[in-house]
Amino acid sequence: MQYYPSLNFSIFAIVKRKLSILTMTLICILSCGTRKESRSEHTHNGAVFTNPILPRGSSPCLTYHDGKYYYTQSNYIRVSLWCSESIEGLKTAKEHIVYNPKDTYYISGPRLYRTDGKWYIYYCSEGQDMSTRLIHVLENESEDPLKGSFTHKATIKTGNLKSIHPYVFRHRDKSYLLWSGYDNIQNNEIDLLRIYIAEMDTPWSISSKPSPILYPKYEWECQWISNNGLKGKKPTYVNEAPIAIHSRDSSKILLYFAASQTYTSYYCEGLAITSAENDLLSPASWTKLPEPVFRQNPEASVYGAGHLSFFATGEELYLLYQAYSSIDKNSMDHRSPRMEKISWSKDGIPMLGMPSSLQISFPEPSHR
Repeated sequence: MQYYPSLNFSIFAIVKRKLSILTMTLICILSCGTRKESRSEHTHNGAVFTNPILPRGSSPCLTYHDGKYYYTQSNYIRVSLWCSESIEGLKTAKEHIVYNPKDTYYISGPRLYRTDGKWYIYYCSEGQDMSTRLIHVLENESEDPLKGSFTHKATIKTGNLKSIHPYVFRHRDKSYLLWSGYDNIQNNEIDLLRIYIAEMDTPWSISSKPSPILYPKYEWECQWISNNGLKGKKPTYVNEAPIAIHSRDSSKILLYFAASQTYTSYYCEGLAITSAENDLLSPASWTKLPEPVFRQNPEASVYGAGHLSFFATGEELYLLYQAYSSIDKNSMDHRSPRMEKISWSKDGIPMLGMPSSLQISFPEPSHR
């Protein structure tokens, strides 16, 4: 069994096994540093794309296969794909509804993968009574994900009362499922969303006991009241939307996650690190940076920036995320997917910098 997630490159230079607070702070500074355009021998023939890549949407996921981009995002009542030969072309691409169940609600966080000659889509949804949220797997045996049909393969039993944002990660011939979930026994005063991980034995099942490896503990992870006063019934502290990637020399694993409530402008991105030699299922293996590595940029009118994905084309590295442009409106209704080119520091760390305004254009990715 072999997985082909949308990101298959590795980042981050050699870091000592025992990471000190000073080292972690330096990593955070480098990750958030000023971007410098990376050089490429390939040309783009002047083609550019502008943000947002679609007018509205959240939980963006982009997969490149056989000369085409396949894009998906939270649609809440169905699972859809958009297909284009360019990023700019996604704006006018047709929405292809690939799964439209009648008894499922609040479908969110879909991710498309190509595995063993088949297509899989992982997503989460609630049932009719809205008391639980479960992770589901769709399967399509066609070479083209817009042909054939996606059928419901399985529901993954995580043991959580609610599970969201599934992500598949491949490491040393093993596959892992990452997700965000509520504990079964909730605090009456606070809701807590943790990051969980479990080993997989098939693309549609886990074979180990789920392990909670990250939980919100810093102030920037615990913002739950929006600028216009929107809030839930009780405080909700959030770690969600996990993605894991290897370091550039494969000695480390970087686990990015979104923090704080998504409807606030404080929604941002955190980072936890572990050695590739460590047990990924052990909470003790992971060290969380004390500051976010990607967050809002009010000067550029970008708020609530987070829910990251990466997209690599040779030496070029692109960042995919969601954000909104005004704090005067309900951010849940005005989030949009954005993508921009980022570069590497001299130490091999991706320089995420600050999210750019919508006035900046970026070169179309090169695949030569």
